Amino acid sequence: MRLVPLYFHLILLTLGNAFLLTLVAVYLNAQGASAAQVGLVGSAFYLGMFGASFFADKFIQYCGHVSALILCCVTMALAALALTWTDLLPLWLILRMFAGVAAAIGFVAVESWVLGVAPLNQRSRSMARYMLVYYFSYGISQLFIDWIPLSGILGFCLAAGLCLLSVVPLYWTQRPDLNGDPTTSMVANSKPPRSERALGLVGCLVAGMLLGVLSSLMPIQLKQLALGEEVGLYMAWLILCGMAFQLPNGTLSDRLGQKTMMAVQTAMIGIGCLLLWECEGKSILLLAFALLGAGGFTLYPTTMAYACGKMNGRALVKMTQKLMFVYSLGSLAGPMMAGMMLERFQAGLFLFVILLVTGWGIWLLMMRLLSNKPVGTTI
Repeated sequence: MRLVPLYFHLILLTLGNAFLLTLVAVYLNAQGASAAQVGLVGSAFYLGMFGASFFADKFIQYCGHVSALILCCVTMALAALALTWTDLLPLWLILRMFAGVAAAIGFVAVESWVLGVAPLNQRSRSMARYMLVYYFSYGISQLFIDWIPLSGILGFCLAAGLCLLSVVPLYWTQRPDLNGDPTTSMVANSKPPRSERALGLVGCLVAGMLLGVLSSLMPIQLKQLALGEEVGLYMAWLILCGMAFQLPNGTLSDRLGQKTMMAVQTAMIGIGCLLLWECEGKSILLLAFALLGAGGFTLYPTTMAYACGKMNGRALVKMTQKLMFVYSLGSLAGPMMAGMMLERFQAGLFLFVILLVTGWGIWLLMMRLLSNKPVGTTI
């Protein structure tokens, strides 16, 4: 219950930020901007997120979690409003970069908060609830595109208003004590072995590549397979299955172990892609998308909870920052690599995902074989 105000903050902030991400692209396209310019503005946001991953932990340590979140919300709101004051592309790039920096710091603050206050044996469930709230809010935000006039400033004002409104629930939050019980601080703050942290970091990189590819290139792949008329249906089903499996995945990860669930997720993603590649028929396609969504959208929270181990305090915030860094790197690199394969092969996206999860599965197996050997204590 103590995280309920934080979840309300996350809902409002995600509604504003996710709606703005789509609004910026639609608005620029309506104003006659080229596809290259639209892509450049979109990349500026993620470049800001990438840059913030180098200093987010120090910023949060200096300001505190609540103050950092308030500053991020205000920055995102002002950056959204400022977009209505100018049509100059360089200024839009700078404003979207500032918004990306604020968003990244906010993600690190919220994720380290959620992990830090959760009991060590329930961290996967806590991350599952966090991801469920996030994906639900992200999906609802896209409905605003059909409800709000996109030609004027109303959409930008709505996005800015939601970002500012997200500050209100923080008034009822209890400031997180991420250091836990002093009698157990030495145990709680101990770093997991290097192999475990390496596995978590690589897992977040794979998750970033996978989710970046699914969100940006799956509609194009479906059109190449003559399924263009049902793109919306399949994409909605993909996200819905990812949301539905969050809570069961969190419970199973805490009970069976996160490594076990990583292997299950890898198998689900691989089987789903093979079915999409080889099979036809609506029922098979729905099953394949269910497996792909359920496995793909739960890999990030599972690997993140695993990489953080029993960390608390500054160590937890710092690890969350590293995970944000590799996830952002994967989100940038994945679509570029998959796009090149999609140009050369009709089912290039499925081939890329199969190769990706095969490599990840081999890495997972290697780390399991090395788990009983001394591999150091630092990354």
